[in-house]
Amino acid sequence: MSNKFISIIKIGLIGFVFFFFTQVKSQNIIAYNDNRGYFNIFDNGTTTVAAYQPPQSFQVGGNCVAFVDFGNSLKVYYKGEISTLYDGIPTKYQATHNLVVFDIGGVIKVFDKGKVISLSGYTTSYQVGDSLVAFIDQISGTFKVYYNGAFQTIEDFHQTQMILEYQASNNTLAYLTYLREFKIFWNGNGYNLFKLANNSSQIQYQTGSNIVSFTSNNILGLTVFYKGSIFNVSNKQVTNYQTGDDMVAYTDAGGMHVFYAGKNYDLNGFAPDFYQVADSMLIYYMPGYFSVFNKGKSSVLANFMPSEYAIDNNTLTYVDLQGGLNAFYNNETYQLSTFDKLIGFKLTGNAVWYSTATVYNKVFLRGKTFGTD
Repeated sequence: MSNKFISIIKIGLIGFVFFFFTQVKSQNIIAYNDNRGYFNIFDNGTTTVAAYQPPQSFQVGGNCVAFVDFGNSLKVYYKGEISTLYDGIPTKYQATHNLVVFDIGGVIKVFDKGKVISLSGYTTSYQVGDSLVAFIDQISGTFKVYYNGAFQTIEDFHQTQMILEYQASNNTLAYLTYLREFKIFWNGNGYNLFKLANNSSQIQYQTGSNIVSFTSNNILGLTVFYKGSIFNVSNKQVTNYQTGDDMVAYTDAGGMHVFYAGKNYDLNGFAPDFYQVADSMLIYYMPGYFSVFNKGKSSVLANFMPSEYAIDNNTLTYVDLQGGLNAFYNNETYQLSTFDKLIGFKLTGNAVWYSTATVYNKVFLRGKTFGTD
């Protein structure tokens, strides 16, 4: 799957308040720096001062907050406790819905449900999803997946020689072996789909939660692997496609379509001027119609294409022609600000932080608005 898409204005923050927040997809956890410079974590109604100086960086996952503190240590907040993952600055770290994965010079470790687990003593290639980590372990010469707290060796290089390429997202992995076999790992199981006919055969594919979409120069149309089954969603030449969670949107000679949760939807008889898939939401624009497809339903939101917007999880925010901020969530539209000058906004997960000329910090979350000052 392509990385999560967020198109957003650069935020001009109000003078004396330096504030960032992050909201997870399914839990009420927010991290932000207040006007004193304290680093705060709000978790289900309880606020904890995690540090008295702003961290160098932080990321919020589905059940924790990972951050590099002022003293150059990687730490994690999890279930009300703060612990040190590494006494130093990692090469890279990433918080997902369920995991924190960190790289220390090729040594890969994961924080999972309160425990630190070593994944590989040395690797230069790995990809992270919400629930899995796929990596080539140079020490053992294997291609492995860490999923649901367990390791699975899915390819042994003594047999396959090498993995040519792979893509991981959330709970799904697709890859091409040295023998040019196209395989998928989903929900803990492996699927060997087919072997490319020859070296001139090419395959293009994208991954998302529970789904892999792919095209080939030997096969006309678009094919989808979804939850263990194969769907031929189009038998026409596909001009473009984008894959998200449980969905893929595509255009062909018949117009604009979307495959979602096992069902195909015909949205329009011709291709839109613009469209974008993020997670399980699709936005698209045709002259005079800015629309969203979410949870099997298409809705027209405006008669213009917003120049400032953001998409994450199942929430869309956009600025209207009057400068007001609007949010679309659960097939409902909410007006967050009107004539009060909008200073900036940020969307992460289902939460929208926004600041206006008269209100420093507010958070919109699943249909409700909260003040954070």
